[in-house]
Amino acid sequence: MNVNKDNVLELIKEKVTYSVYPLKMGGQFKPDAFNDLLLVAEEATRLFKNEELVPKKLLSELHLIAIGIDLENDFHKNKDLDLISKKIMRCFNLILAGKSVDDKEPSGPRII
Repeated sequence: MNVNKDNVLELIKEKVTYSVYPLKMGGQFKPDAFNDLLLVAEEATRLFKNEELVPKKLLSELHLIAIGIDLENDFHKNKDLDLISKKIMRCFNLILAGKSVDDKEPSGPRII
């Protein structure tokens, strides 16, 4: 899968078609489809790391996906769905912060 700035939004929408729509319409949880969606969302954080201009539509889509999965999970009570929703929301927040999923998280205060 070749993900770049020009096609990332289209790929996310495509992955939503195979993951979120079946969940919302028929209650079908397809873990592989959600993993594909998460991979594209994580790649988006890499593509837009430190970018000054980020498409609002991309941010909107990620936010709506995370919220939609979370709301649907109120009925399903699935731990995997909860984790996926949190990871997608994390991708949204990382893009806003100009960071990526590859950035190292500090384990504690720096010692100088």
